[in-house]
Amino acid sequence: MTRHRAALIVLAGLALAPAACGTSPSGGLSTGSPTAVAVSGARGGIVHDLSEYRLGPGDQLQVTVFGQPELSVKLEVSGDGTVAMPLVGPMPAKDLTAVELSRTIAAALDKDYLVDPKVTVEVQKYRPFSILGQVTTPGRFPYAAGLDVRQAVALAGGFTRRARTSTVTIYRQSAVGPIELQGTPDTPVLPGDIIEIERRLF
Repeated sequence: MTRHRAALIVLAGLALAPAACGTSPSGGLSTGSPTAVAVSGARGGIVHDLSEYRLGPGDQLQVTVFGQPELSVKLEVSGDGTVAMPLVGPMPAKDLTAVELSRTIAAALDKDYLVDPKVTVEVQKYRPFSILGQVTTPGRFPYAAGLDVRQAVALAGGFTRRARTSTVTIYRQSAVGPIELQGTPDTPVLPGDIIEIERRLF
């Protein structure tokens, strides 16, 4: 493994650390090392589009409790993966879908405060993604729905002359822990992704 490759894996582990050190939805411990898979053939807990998107720190949410305007609020997922919901206080949000979080909030309100509350959660602004390696301006960029790798590279100023342009590596958080995906310029990008554009060999 090259030093550059090792550094990228460490970076991915740091970016995904809260999940890597926690418990997966299946109840087992998730590991800190990304699992390598091909994006075209992976399912089983791996998020591929926004309908399956799992929340993370920096996501900005609109929570609506029908008939309860004082409980309908804008929230942001904090660095520790929680949201501060009125009445019930901090609640875990990281690695839940918006639908799962709405059910969790409804259950907490139903337990002590309301009878059969109706709750919806919508993501109003997604957390940024990062792109590293052989692009003109590496860094973090705002996410927009429908983004693919080609568009992400354009936001970073385009490929350098030494970039490998046919394939990319994407580090992504999933329900089963951090995943290392092998993608192409047409691969969809999700919020929180870390995209590595590698240097071609010749």
